Amino acid sequence: MGRSLFIAGAIPFLILGFLHTLYTIADMVRPSKLIPRDADLLDAMKQSSLSLTGETTMWKAWVGFNLSHGLGVMFFGWIYFYLALVNFDALKDALPLFYLAPVIAALYLGLSLKYWFRIPAIGSGVGTSCFLLGVWMAG
Repeated sequence: MGRSLFIAGAIPFLILGFLHTLYTIADMVRPSKLIPRDADLLDAMKQSSLSLTGETTMWKAWVGFNLSHGLGVMFFGWIYFYLALVNFDALKDALPLFYLAPVIAALYLGLSLKYWFRIPAIGSGVGTSCFLLGVWMAG
């Protein structure tokens, strides 16, 4: 049962990370998803550099942050999905890695609730719950 719960816990992160990455790649060609509703603000992002460096614009930094975030969430989901699917016993024996799943998932849940919106909060909440139950059931 713990194995199934870990697989189920990883799936929302795989899906959310994939969609975030896909939306970001689409925005690189035709911005329409992860952009401000105010078109003037989007133009300002494309023209304004960071105070840290003049080597990039806020828009390029925004795209880069979103792309790396989506890939990171997808990687998190993929690692736990794969390990639970292929060798759950080895994952259970790798204690720091095993207990890290619900911790990282809960951090994503906290970020979702404070900074993002309903869909990532629901997905992160489902994933966190599954990981926590999976640890409890397997422990």
